[in-house]
Amino acid sequence: MGIPSIVNWLGDAIDDGDVNAALYVAEINHDPTLIMIGYCALGQVDHLQSSSFLGRLRYLTSADPEICAARSSLSLKDCWLGEQFLLFQLSDYRQSLYKIESFESENYLETLKLPETGASRFIEWIAETSQKIFCHPQSGYKLCLDTLVTTSRQRQLYEQVKMQWMIDT
Repeated sequence: MGIPSIVNWLGDAIDDGDVNAALYVAEINHDPTLIMIGYCALGQVDHLQSSSFLGRLRYLTSADPEICAARSSLSLKDCWLGEQFLLFQLSDYRQSLYKIESFESENYLETLKLPETGASRFIEWIAETSQKIFCHPQSGYKLCLDTLVTTSRQRQLYEQVKMQWMIDT
């Protein structure tokens, strides 16, 4: 029922959506010019570095001083929304789907190709955009949703959420 989707985010119906989480950017182990943007429960952050397919962590919201000063924690559903927005904004850099095989199943990761020049600035942009999204949740989530909401059902639910935000402030 509660898989990550815009409709489920707007309806606050994502499974384990309220679990404390982090958004991260990591290099792909076999090719450090490829990165992935992902999210995970806070308890899984330490396991990211032991992953066979992930290399160096380049950014982590739970280690970002500005986000940590503004918020005590981020939820899994909100990290998912931030990831979706960042992937949409960076779609010109999509490189490939990277196949990960494990004993349980085959999964695919969407990777982004770092530009040949300015790779550090690329990661800085992701960090700055994450700060815009997470340090000021209402305006940050509005930034994401204004871009990601595309259907009439999503628009209707989004209008209800915006009305609730107005009541809550």
